[in-house]
Amino acid sequence: MAAKEVTVLSTLGRTACLVGLTIVFMVFVRFCPPISHAVQWVAGTAPWQRLYDLFHVNGALGREQLMLSAIVIFCFALALSVQLAGLWLWRRLFSKAQ
Repeated sequence: MAAKEVTVLSTLGRTACLVGLTIVFMVFVRFCPPISHAVQWVAGTAPWQRLYDLFHVNGALGREQLMLSAIVIFCFALALSVQLAGLWLWRRLFSKAQ
């Protein structure tokens, strides 16, 4: 059986969903105190301090940029995982219904 072709509309929808989920997770990092405290704790660990040395980050601005980059990458990866799990569940539910 041939694979169903992906439409432009479904691609745009998935992209919008992925961007939206990423933004939602970033908002949680910013405004949810337990998550923001966890981020601050991670930023104070020895391995994270070694990242500053690895990337030759000396100033406060560089440290903030590195932390922001890590938050964005982590939130994107989490959003992608949630989206893929949701698509898998969607396909599984609707394949059993047919």
